Amino acid sequence: MRSRVIRVYQPWPTPVRAARYSDPAVLPEIGAWVTRLRDQGLVPPDVGFVIRDGAAGPVGVLGDRAGEHELRPAGFLVFGRGRLQVLDESAFFGQYHDPARDEI
Repeated sequence: MRSRVIRVYQPWPTPVRAARYSDPAVLPEIGAWVTRLRDQGLVPPDVGFVIRDGAAGPVGVLGDRAGEHELRPAGFLVFGRGRLQVLDESAFFGQYHDPARDEI
């Protein structure tokens, strides 16, 4: 089964898998993806993802050795170079692009 949330985005400089927080309903799937990455040994065992109530609705929270990073609507959780990071929309599209948009 192919995920509709986790997609491959093209470089700069290398492709990455990323999930976009487009709707609160995708947060559990993003959490399951983080669990799979951890279970496969692709991210450290202390990396976690939880869903919390924020002032403007649910937010995803990535926890790692550097602390907690909130995934807010329109943001991206990016897996590349053996780590996960949260990027806002502007930072993400400054580094990556969606090859499906090239076909439009």
